Order: sequence, then C-alpha cells, then structure tokens
Amino acid sequence: MKKFSKNDFNRLLKQYKTLSVEKLEMEQEILTLYESLIIDNAVTINSDKLKTIESLRDRLNIVNREMKKTDKKILKTFKNN
Repeated sequence: MKKFSKNDFNRLLKQYKTLSVEKLEMEQEILTLYESLIIDNAVTINSDKLKTIESLRDRLNIVNREMKKTDKKILKTFKNN
C-alpha cells in the first residue's frame, strides 16, 4: 500500500475545516439578516439587507464549491493509496 504525505493530508483537512467554519458563519449571518427583516410581526423590505443577503449567498455558493473540491482531493488521496 502506497503512503501519502501526512502534511498534505493535514493541509487539506485544515482547509476543509476553515471552509466549514466560514460556511456556518455565513449561514448564521444570513439567518440573522432574515430575522431582522421582521418588525412587529410584519416582514419589512430593506433593500440594503436584501443586497447583503444576496452577496452572502453568492459567497456561500463559492465556499460550497471549494468544500466539494477539497473533499474530492481528500477522497482521492485515500483512493490512490
């Protein structure tokens, strides 16, 4: 069985963890922004907040793609060994 570099694996794992934390933080921020649109049991439209939510969702999509790429690299490391 071929061995792989522990440093490479740790680097990928650290990258995945970082992306995971970033993803959770963005999801929490989006949730908070959605909740802040509710005032006195009515949903108010705030274009600045909606733009921020859209921006966060775009960033979240990028993070999700990067997580998938990193996950594939990690799995490929094991499959090649």
